[in-house]
Amino acid sequence: MSSAYKLRTIPTTADLQRDGRYLEGQVIASQANGKATFRDESGTCIDVRVPRSVDGRWLAAAVAIAPVPAIALFLESSRAPVLAYVFAAPEHEALDDHFSVDAKTIELAASESVHIRTGRSTVTVSADGEIRVRGKNITSRASNLNRVRGGAVKIN
Repeated sequence: MSSAYKLRTIPTTADLQRDGRYLEGQVIASQANGKATFRDESGTCIDVRVPRSVDGRWLAAAVAIAPVPAIALFLESSRAPVLAYVFAAPEHEALDDHFSVDAKTIELAASESVHIRTGRSTVTVSADGEIRVRGKNITSRASNLNRVRGGAVKIN
């Protein structure tokens, strides 16, 4: 049976490693210039670029706890190796308890609704324009005017 397609050989992990295309190791330091110090399995330390897909703040916090297992890639189009994958070790579980975003603008988009829930408190924003806020106590404060407006306003 003849085939019009040629089979390609896919390089194995050993082939890639032998060719020097990637290295397994650990990130041992995070630098402010967008790079990190990477130590390969032989103990050699090199500076690698940290891509945008890796959160630099998380990496810095994780390295402060323990070295971060990672893989660095050597791309043909780039002189400096790039940090390709980072793997959180069990020591880094404490970092999963908090999530923070520091930006000028944060946009969340959903086709139906967005729900924010903490314990028994919720904020729901629906596509039909309805906004629901539920909680044990809800406080609204303003340094100037605090206005409640609507087609009809019902209090109790």
